Amino acid sequence: MNQPSSNRKSRSGIFHIGIDDTDSSDGMCTTFLTYKLVEILLRKSMTRLIDYPNLIRLNPNIPWKTRGNASLVLRLETELSRQTLFRICKSVIHRYATSERANAGLAIFEGAEVPDRVVEFSKGAMFTVQSLTEARSIMEKEGLSYYGLRAKQGLVGALAGIGNELKSDYTFELIAYRKNCSVRRTLDKSRIIGMDRDTRPLTFNCYDEENDRVLIMPHGPDPVLLGIRGETPRAVKEAFQMLLPLNNLLGYMIFRSNQGTGEHLQNELDLSSPKAYTSGKVNGIVSSLPRVEKGGHVYFNLRNEQGEIPCAAYEPTGKFRMNVLSLYLGDEIEVAGGIRKNTPKHPKILNLEYVIPLKLVSHWKEQNPKCPQCMGTMSSEGRNQGFQCKECGFKSKSVSKLKTRVERQLTEDRLYLPDLKAHRHLTKPLQRYIYEKSNSGNSAIARRGEFLENWILTS
Repeated sequence: MNQPSSNRKSRSGIFHIGIDDTDSSDGMCTTFLTYKLVEILLRKSMTRLIDYPNLIRLNPNIPWKTRGNASLVLRLETELSRQTLFRICKSVIHRYATSERANAGLAIFEGAEVPDRVVEFSKGAMFTVQSLTEARSIMEKEGLSYYGLRAKQGLVGALAGIGNELKSDYTFELIAYRKNCSVRRTLDKSRIIGMDRDTRPLTFNCYDEENDRVLIMPHGPDPVLLGIRGETPRAVKEAFQMLLPLNNLLGYMIFRSNQGTGEHLQNELDLSSPKAYTSGKVNGIVSSLPRVEKGGHVYFNLRNEQGEIPCAAYEPTGKFRMNVLSLYLGDEIEVAGGIRKNTPKHPKILNLEYVIPLKLVSHWKEQNPKCPQCMGTMSSEGRNQGFQCKECGFKSKSVSKLKTRVERQLTEDRLYLPDLKAHRHLTKPLQRYIYEKSNSGNSAIARRGEFLENWILTS
């Protein structure tokens, strides 16, 4: 543990607090811990948040990640000393990160400008594996205060969260919490459907119409009652108000996030040496016909000048598999996803998160010719033996098979995504691409600055 030494008073400072890995399959949620920490800090003298609490999703392909692989960051201005702030955060982590599988991490940086080394570490954490050793080294060199529990793996996420200030694309999520985690969640499905219909495209991934599935309510033992994602804080708050009153509601908080941005797929994958657990995108040529294997999963090979890799669209992705099955040999495509580690039975595989056809090959279908006398269907008499009509018996060696161009089911430059139910936290939904185009003049900074008076509610 690196202990802070300063105990300055009567001077306002800017701090970035990163927290990760305080939850597990046993329960809890790092967003809830952050919600409770904010309650405590805002009661302190001369303490204010300078941004919404940040919910930073990291590389979703890390096998030892927590459920959503989320790092939480508070950016605040306060007269509290770093030592006092560190003590408060540490006590909250001890109170809530009680699972033996919660390898919690806490990091605090003091200063207005996050160091470049921390920013670069954060960028890497979006698409590859970052080591705990490197995280500790950076925190020591840059003077961060830090603390970890058990295996302390959460220090990686805590540092990576601080380094991601969401300076490009971002979204918002209102997360509501329940008073009693033993009480079953009960939400009115019809109101959720109505809310989804009335608030899109300013909200997204609330309800999957194709699969008739509510997407805002988790099912685990954690304190989260629901989560509504959208383009602005006002949009998610108004959507939430459409669902009130709610049973067992403790309170809510609005987070600024990289969810729904596809940030983890900006990295270019190298097929000459694909690294396990890496996320990213790559262009190539379809080098084997897609095939359906046991479990309904679809596989094909992708090749470019660097190398070749099997690609997979798994059964839960729904109709996306039908789009993958429509690919032909020679199609030029862009794909993105995460690389699964090889096993004794299987090589490394690129698990697909989207497909974009760039150049589709022409595909022709051959049919036996029609009889020139009766228009019946002719059949082949054998190699170089011509054709004979099944109806009238007419024979000819001068007729040949008819070639018909098959209309492709895919469209060039169109984005194909898995069903909503299979979207990851970071998956950028189609409606966000459309919304982005239609609102290209909107200022991201204006959206960030829409700070509501009651962005946190405690009942």
